[in-house]
Amino acid sequence: MSQQKEPYITFRVGGRECAVPVSNVVEVAEADSINPLPGAPEFVVGIKKFRQKILPIIDTVRRLSIPPVESSDIPNKYAIMFEIHTNSGPKCFGALVDKVVNVTELNLSDIRTLDAADDSLAGAAFVKGVLPSDDKHFTYVLAPELFFTYQDLQRIEKAMPLDSSDDTWVI
Repeated sequence: MSQQKEPYITFRVGGRECAVPVSNVVEVAEADSINPLPGAPEFVVGIKKFRQKILPIIDTVRRLSIPPVESSDIPNKYAIMFEIHTNSGPKCFGALVDKVVNVTELNLSDIRTLDAADDSLAGAAFVKGVLPSDDKHFTYVLAPELFFTYQDLQRIEKAMPLDSSDDTWVI
């Protein structure tokens, strides 16, 4: 029996190792030139112009409710630009991460349910599962399409600049 493999990008955020499907990733960019976005949900730190579009940028630590931890990684150094599919069409956004680790093929059969890991990740609603490693640590496999509720999408749309030519956030 062959194991189904899928490419994932792994990254660190708040001292945790996480992975998302490469199919959701548009690009990894420097996390600079982020402007505030008043009226957006509290986990949205602002907006950034990316490829002639204005995209909301989320604080991944805050969205996942990760408690602060000591880390040698530089916090919020990169923004992974995602495209997700919602009921109102595709949406693009950036998520702040501390360090991009690797692009790797994961065996989907190796991903375990969240109860196989420690319960310290309060943002469990965004986790598809965990990938245990030999050293008793876990890689949290995230589902970027679950980062936003419909209400979150509405609040972001209302907060986006009116002069933006980007219709990505029209619901």
